[in-house]
Amino acid sequence: MTEGNSAPALELEDVLKRLESARAGLMEAVEASDPTKFEEEKAEGESVKRTLERAVDEVNFYYGMLVARALNLPQPPCMANADFMSLREASMALQVAHRRFGNLLHDVVPEDLKRTVEDEHATYTLKQALELAIAHYNRRAQQLKALAPKPTRRRSRQTKPS
Repeated sequence: MTEGNSAPALELEDVLKRLESARAGLMEAVEASDPTKFEEEKAEGESVKRTLERAVDEVNFYYGMLVARALNLPQPPCMANADFMSLREASMALQVAHRRFGNLLHDVVPEDLKRTVEDEHATYTLKQALELAIAHYNRRAQQLKALAPKPTRRRSRQTKPS
């Protein structure tokens, strides 16, 4: 690889690593959520359920659409809006949505990061669309952490017999 080609390759590798890291952070936040508070709404009407449904829908329908359009690929078929009954179902659906999203990126080469795509509000490069997806994962992880953390178990002090 020549010096001129290594910078774009490193840039692509960096973006994909940060995307995976953000996905892992979101999955950790899901795992750290209290399943008994899945549907419990906060004062603003937010809940773990709604946050995860929105997260999956955005990955499937918005970020997936941006990437598919930028790469001239069809968007994955047979998708429906998320409506989860449990934290476990939401977790599995989020993993499937990310896998679909990742499959769109399977053959990406560094030059693809400059491809552009438009939505109704702006024009993005593929790199910008991926940066938006990274920010999306990070934002949803923060929301989940604030909504329903698992209760921490207190360790009982065990006294030594005298």
